[in-house]
Amino acid sequence: MQRFILLSFIALCCASCSGFVQDIRRPIDLIPDASLSDESQADFLIRGVQAQFSESYSDAALYAGGLSDELFFDARTGAGGLVVYEEVDNALTIDRSNTTLVTVQNRLGRYRFHADDLAQRAGKVSFSQDSSRRRIAFQGNFHGAVARYFYAAYVGINKQQGGGVIDNGAFIPSTAMNDSALAKLALATQNVTSPYEARLVQTLTARIHLMEGRFAEAQQAAQNGLRKGDAPFQALFNLLSSNQLWLNAGLGRNVYIPARRFDTLYLRQDPLDTVRIKLRGPTTRSGFTFYTQTKYAAQDSPMPFLTWQENELMLAECELRLASNATSALARINGVRTSYTGLRALAAGTSPTLDLIYAERDKELFLTGLRLIDQRRSNRWHLRPDTWRYMPIVQPEINNNPNLPPLVRD
Repeated sequence: MQRFILLSFIALCCASCSGFVQDIRRPIDLIPDASLSDESQADFLIRGVQAQFSESYSDAALYAGGLSDELFFDARTGAGGLVVYEEVDNALTIDRSNTTLVTVQNRLGRYRFHADDLAQRAGKVSFSQDSSRRRIAFQGNFHGAVARYFYAAYVGINKQQGGGVIDNGAFIPSTAMNDSALAKLALATQNVTSPYEARLVQTLTARIHLMEGRFAEAQQAAQNGLRKGDAPFQALFNLLSSNQLWLNAGLGRNVYIPARRFDTLYLRQDPLDTVRIKLRGPTTRSGFTFYTQTKYAAQDSPMPFLTWQENELMLAECELRLASNATSALARINGVRTSYTGLRALAAGTSPTLDLIYAERDKELFLTGLRLIDQRRSNRWHLRPDTWRYMPIVQPEINNNPNLPPLVRD
C-alpha cells in the first residue's frame, strides 16, 4: 500500500512538472532574429552597434596607452595586484589566457559581427523610405570599418605583426585588414546621409592611409575630411558602461598614470596647454609622486574618436612629407592650437618639422589610442626590440580556430 502511494505521488509530480514546463511562456527579453529585420527596429540596432563601438574604443585606448609610452603602471599608486596591466606596460610577456584580454577581444569581435550584420540587413529589409535604408547601410559599413581598423591597429599574432581574425578565418595582417576597412568605408560613402558623414569617412580614411605610410592618399582623403567647426565624432558612456580611461587610468583608480613628459616637459614649456593636457596632482604615495589625467573626469565622459584638429595635423604632416610646404603646415598647427581658449600660436619664425608635429599630436591626441600607432610608424619605440607592439590574439581564439596554429610563437 505504501509503495502504491509513493508511486502515485511520483507519477503525479511528473505529470505536474510536465504540465508546468509546457505552460511556461516564452522569455519576454529575447527577440527572434527575424523580428529585427524590420524597419521599425532600425534605431534599436544602430544604438546597439554604437554602444559596442564605445566599449571597444575605450578598451583599445586604455591598453594602447599602457602598451605605448603614453601611460605606465606603478604599484605605488595603490593600484597593485593587477597583473595584466603590468604585463602590458612591460610588454615582454603578455598572458594570452588572461581573462581581461579575452573579454576585451570578445567585445571587439561582437562589435565587428553586429556592425557587419547591420550592413547586411540594409539589403534584407523592405524600407518605406530609401533614407532609412541608407542610414542603416552607412552605420553598418562605417562601424564595420572601425572594427577592422581596431584589429589592424591594436591586435597582433606576434610581437611585431599586427592584424586579427574574422569569423574563425585565417589571420589577416594589419595592411590587409586596413584595406578591408577602406572597402567598408567606400560602401559607407555610397550611403552617407549628410555632408558631415562624408567628411567623417574621409578623416578615418586619411588616418588609415597615414598608418600605412601612404601619404599621398592620406592627404587626398584629409583634404575632404572634417573641417574647423565640425563636431567631433565621439564614443558615449553612461553609469552602466564606464569610460575605461576614467575607470582604470583616471579618477576611478590609478592603474595607469600619464608619462611624466606631460607635466615635466610639455606643461613646463607651455603652462597654457592645460586646455589639452588635463592633469590633477601631484599626488605622493609610498614616496612616489604622480599625476592623474582628468581629460575624462567622469564615469560617462565622452571620448573623441575623429576630430577636425586631427585632420588638420594629418594635412600638416603630409604637406611636410610630400612638398615641404612649411608655411601651410605651420598655419595648420597654429590653427589647431588657437582653437583652444588661451592657447597661443607657436612663435613667429618657428620652423615646422616632423618632430614638432609628432609632439603636437602627442598633446592634441592625448588618450585617444593614437600614440601607439605614431610610435610604431615613426620607429620611436620606447622599449627593447623584442617586446609586444600589439595586444596578442588571445588563447581561446587560437584554441577554437582551426585556421590558426595551435601554438603561436611570440
